[in-house]
Amino acid sequence: MNKKLRTSRFLNGLAFCFIIIISHSCKKDGPTIAVVSVVDGNNAPISNATVTLWQDTSVNYVNGVQSTLRVTKKSDAAGKAEFEFKLEAFLNIEVINGIDTGRSFIRLKEHETVTQTVNL
Repeated sequence: MNKKLRTSRFLNGLAFCFIIIISHSCKKDGPTIAVVSVVDGNNAPISNATVTLWQDTSVNYVNGVQSTLRVTKKSDAAGKAEFEFKLEAFLNIEVINGIDTGRSFIRLKEHETVTQTVNL
């Protein structure tokens, strides 16, 4: 009887470990979000700056069509512009505020929020 009890506990523990491993390996849900923070030389937020994200090097390997992704938003009072996408990608960033321009890039990760700061 003692051996059956130990075997039963072992199998229950094994099943529990299997469930934990499976539940943590499931794909994440939720949007893929890029947040671009625009700041000046003193790290103060810059509102109403034009923030553009685009992808110019992506070509569909099946049909050879180049990506035409280009989205533009204005930064809010906190100096942030938020963009939502369906997939992960590498995107160029250009920020323009008056005569000041800043450039960078951002790597989006599927179902995660990624933040990049651009200094003007």
